[in-house]
Amino acid sequence: MSVSRQTQLAGLLVTSLGALGFSAKAILVKLAYRHGVDTITLLALRMLFSAPLFLILLWWASSREKSSKLGSKDRLVIVAIGLLGYYGASLFDFLGLQYITAALERLVLFLYPTFVVMFSVTFLGQRIRRLEIAGLLASYGGIALVFINDLNMQQSNVVLGTCWVLLSALCYAGYLIGSGRLVQRVGSMRFAALSSL
Repeated sequence: MSVSRQTQLAGLLVTSLGALGFSAKAILVKLAYRHGVDTITLLALRMLFSAPLFLILLWWASSREKSSKLGSKDRLVIVAIGLLGYYGASLFDFLGLQYITAALERLVLFLYPTFVVMFSVTFLGQRIRRLEIAGLLASYGGIALVFINDLNMQQSNVVLGTCWVLLSALCYAGYLIGSGRLVQRVGSMRFAALSSL
């Protein structure tokens, strides 16, 4: 097997595992809520358990990636982006999961790419193509159908839960937009570890 083919398969495996883990998070949070764990405690435990892994990633990335030294402005931006994308997005997502199903939460949260497109058009001056407009309309149409279904099931606070998760998706999209230039200078793994820590 060629190195290129091995790299592609490894990338596919890592991406698949990441998507699986990202999707399983909502189910694990819902199970924790059934056992009486509150949002802040659950989020604190998540961060406590993940911190050692991010420290190892930071050490490993710092030894492998060639990146520029961080100035004080870079540090402040990384802290702000980390608070927005890791803490804010997670907090709002966990708050929303108190009120809506894991299925609806996943669908709403995965609207973040549509926000990235809209932010790119609004703040970065990028042009939007017809295919992207069609994708946006299809995404929001599908979410509307699922949302209406959940409303009809007489679940309490579906609107509130959906708003929390939408806010989470907005925070994550802001994190992605804000991290673009820093990732190039700092290095992707180093940036991910620093902003998550």
